[in-house]
Amino acid sequence: MKMLRLIITGILIGLSSSAFAVPALQVHGVGSTAVDLTGDEDSWLLTDPTGSLELIGTYQSKNVVSITNAFLILTTDAVSGNPFGSDYAKFDSAEAFEQSIGANLNRHSPYGSDAALVDTFVYDLSLVGMGSFARVGETKDCNADVPGTTDCASASNSIGQIHTFDYDFSGLGLASVHFDLVALITDDKGNRGLSSSWDINPGSHDSTWVKVPESSSVLMLFVGLISLVAVRRKN
Repeated sequence: MKMLRLIITGILIGLSSSAFAVPALQVHGVGSTAVDLTGDEDSWLLTDPTGSLELIGTYQSKNVVSITNAFLILTTDAVSGNPFGSDYAKFDSAEAFEQSIGANLNRHSPYGSDAALVDTFVYDLSLVGMGSFARVGETKDCNADVPGTTDCASASNSIGQIHTFDYDFSGLGLASVHFDLVALITDDKGNRGLSSSWDINPGSHDSTWVKVPESSSVLMLFVGLISLVAVRRKN
C-alpha cells in the first residue's frame, strides 16, 4: 500500500509540474490583454492595427538541443489575394501548410479550421533573422488562461530567446488575424540520438488581432469581442 501511494504521488507531481511548465513556443501581443473568448480557446487580444508580437522560444526541457526553422502562421478572414504582400505564402488550408513541411501539428481554432472564410498565411521567420531561438536569457510565461491580465508572468529557469515581430494591418480591410508560431524542436534522446519534430504554441499561448470600430466607446469594443467569439465558435 505504501508503494502504491508513492507511485500515485510521483504521478501527481509529474502531472502538476508538466501542467505548469512553460511551453516551447509562445506568441504574445505587446500591450495586449488576456481575454477568455470561448471558455476553452484563450488568446492575448490586440485591437490596434499596428503593433508588435513577442515570439518566444523556451528550452523547457534539458534534452532540447535546438529550436529552429520557425514560421509565423496568420489565419484571417481575407478570402481573395494576399493582403500581406510577397513575403507571405498563402495556403488554402492549415493541412496544406502541414503537408508542405511534413508535419502533423496539434492545431487549434481558428488555425485548424478549413472554413471557407478563413485563409492561412505563412511567413518564414528565417527571412528576418528570427528563424531560430537560442539559450540567451530568461523568457516568460504568457498564459492567456488568466483573463484580464496585461503582462506575462515571470518564469524562473525558463531559458530561451524572445524575438520581436512588428506588424501593420492598417488599410487591409481585415476583421481579425490570429497568430501562431511553428518551429522544429530537436531533442537529444541519449542512446537513440537526436530526434526532431514540428511543434506549435498551445491555444493558451497565442494571440489575436481584432478590428475595432473607430468609436472608442466600450459598447463598440464589446461588439467587436462578441463578433470574434462568434467566428471562433463557428470554426
